[in-house]
Amino acid sequence: MTFDPKPHWRALRSVWRMLSLTVLLLPILLVVVLGDWTGLFDQAAVPLFTVGMASLMLTLWRFRLYKRTLIRAEGLGDSAEAASAWAVLHRNQSLGLAAAALPALIALVHYFCVGEAIPLVLLVIVSLGAMLLYRPPAAWVN
Repeated sequence: MTFDPKPHWRALRSVWRMLSLTVLLLPILLVVVLGDWTGLFDQAAVPLFTVGMASLMLTLWRFRLYKRTLIRAEGLGDSAEAASAWAVLHRNQSLGLAAAALPALIALVHYFCVGEAIPLVLLVIVSLGAMLLYRPPAAWVN
């Protein structure tokens, strides 16, 4: 019995799409629900933004592991070890996407504390840019 990687490529793409959409829509929903929000703790503005930008470094470390696992899983092809390599790849993509979403989650806390939309938008853009690293190559999915 040969191993078919196509369902795994589709699953990687689906997970990436869903999490990217969540990171994009959750801050928009927060701004719509809270509306003209005055922050509860204005002194947290700069520290929270700094922590949000610094959390991007976790993504870079996770991406290195994801890239190695991606190359290994693709290189195994139809072999018997391919299924376990794909399981590791799914786990590394999920952990990497969670690390990439961290600046956006910190931005939500920042908006709740401060009420400023500009840092929210900047940190969400940073998160989406980091999430692009974990997008499966389109040529391999088809």
